[in-house]
Amino acid sequence: MAEKSRPIGMAAGLGIRMLAGSYDTCIVFALCFLAFIPITIAEQGLGAIPQWIKGMLIVTIAYAYFVGFWIRAGTTTGMRPWKLRIAMCDNGNLPSLAAATVRFAGMMLTWLALGMTLVYMAFRDTSHFLFYLSAILPGISVGIMLTNRHKQTLHDLIAGTSIYRIKPQ
Repeated sequence: MAEKSRPIGMAAGLGIRMLAGSYDTCIVFALCFLAFIPITIAEQGLGAIPQWIKGMLIVTIAYAYFVGFWIRAGTTTGMRPWKLRIAMCDNGNLPSLAAATVRFAGMMLTWLALGMTLVYMAFRDTSHFLFYLSAILPGISVGIMLTNRHKQTLHDLIAGTSIYRIKPQ
């Protein structure tokens, strides 16, 4: 039986990764919206459900979406149109559950910090100390990506993964 060869790829840049991330964010938002329909109905009869439970549901949905796709296929729905794949840097294999979990945690912290930064910018409160604090993490992550030969973001670096784009054959 012939061994399946790995596709040849090149490290994915910031722009293409942001496009894929935008797709994935929309999909996760839609999944959360669908999950909250029965919760909203239940709240009408049972009363308010604590916010921390709702927050944990959102994190669980995002975790299942990203980590599930990463460890099974190496790509999410948002990554597929641009032929992006995630792989371990050391051997090119799909990430393990542990590596995908570490990557997810780092990615969520970075996205949360970016979101806070954008909120401060929207309210023109850029002189606030928390604006600078929240802007540091995404800035470091992009800076690492621009100087790293594998174009790894901070969460890729700590997880030992990289995103690459499959070259057309």
